Amino acid sequence: MSSIFNNNIWLKQKCFVTPQADFQHHHFDPSKVDLGRACLVAFSSDLFAQLSEALPTADEDFTWPYHTTPLKLCTTPGGKRFALHFPSYGSVRIANSLEQLKTCGIKYVFGLGLGGSLQEDIAIGDVFLLEGAVRGDGTSRYYAPDEYPAVPDFALTSQLREALEANHEKYHLGLSFGTDALYREEESLIGQLSELGVISIDLESSAFLTVGRRLGLKCAWVGVVSDRLVGAKHEGTIHSGHVMEALSRLSGYIVQIIDQSL
Repeated sequence: MSSIFNNNIWLKQKCFVTPQADFQHHHFDPSKVDLGRACLVAFSSDLFAQLSEALPTADEDFTWPYHTTPLKLCTTPGGKRFALHFPSYGSVRIANSLEQLKTCGIKYVFGLGLGGSLQEDIAIGDVFLLEGAVRGDGTSRYYAPDEYPAVPDFALTSQLREALEANHEKYHLGLSFGTDALYREEESLIGQLSELGVISIDLESSAFLTVGRRLGLKCAWVGVVSDRLVGAKHEGTIHSGHVMEALSRLSGYIVQIIDQSL
């Protein structure tokens, strides 16, 4: 069995580019900005736009230096400041975003995502809560060896589970598969993942959970099934109405957790 333990790249020795240097290049000083302690990461540009319009703004003058990966400062109903962020798509982008969020003082990160169902009994629009991810991405291998697990923070995941149950949400608890190759989700791979009991596939979860933990961030992921990869066909569209409605409800639970617990 090959292992990245045979390579020291993930030890992070004398990197040429750092988040601090990148911020400086963009004339942004993270020490002068209060993003709060928590961030809600929306893994959908449409969802970010919807939430950005609905959530109260904490600072109208705040400007995030990266236009393609927007971040808005928001407040909870109780007046607690938090960040709303869209990192764009894929493992590379979420890894970079987590590095930047950590540099800005963020401690807790909630991933609100979409995934393709791999199981016959999981329907489009269903909610799923991750216990971990199978690492099919390439980015996380720069942060940890292959044997390192992609797992969420237990306390945050428990709070999300309590919120789902308190609001009588039906949900699935299990593992995802994070991939870098949307157009290489072929039948043999999907069949093996399904047989292993993996419930969903997406482009970010494995990097999100692995990189977040390696950086010392407390991360958790909840999402909605946007499509299905079962049998010999693909079903569904990414942003159908009831999927977006479910994501909106989940965002409310996350904001409540930030407001009352973090």
